[in-house]
Amino acid sequence: MFGRKKNRGAKPAAHNCKELKETQTNAKQSLVSVSIKDHADKKGGHPHVILDNIDDNHVSVGLTTRPKKGKNHPNYKLGTSPLGDGKTSYMRRQGTVAPTKEYMNPRSGKMLPDDYKKAKEYGDKAKQKYLDNKKSNDVPNASKKKHQPGSD
Repeated sequence: MFGRKKNRGAKPAAHNCKELKETQTNAKQSLVSVSIKDHADKKGGHPHVILDNIDDNHVSVGLTTRPKKGKNHPNYKLGTSPLGDGKTSYMRRQGTVAPTKEYMNPRSGKMLPDDYKKAKEYGDKAKQKYLDNKKSNDVPNASKKKHQPGSD
């Protein structure tokens, strides 16, 4: 009566462990290959995943090992490190469009499909912002009329 413990929860059976390993293997096989380069910025440079090219610029998102940027700006946690270093990696939530000459040290990495999808989303947003700025700068502002002296 007092000597036996009640079964509070089922322990995973041996075949469940095999299924877990198979799922992890399948996840590793479905990783997306990405191009990684260091972006030279004010702080010396850090790794970026290159998502697209536009004009003479790379569209990229930054990688970091920190969960937040500043006080209250959380970074997106990645399932696996694209650098393959085993550390917990995070992705900045704001994409970057910068000249290709600012990127150096090219190498390859792998991301989970869900992480790549999110990176692509951030990159597309940055790309659209770049295109909108470029379009608004190309169109002359016809609504402003120059004041001509003597027309008062």
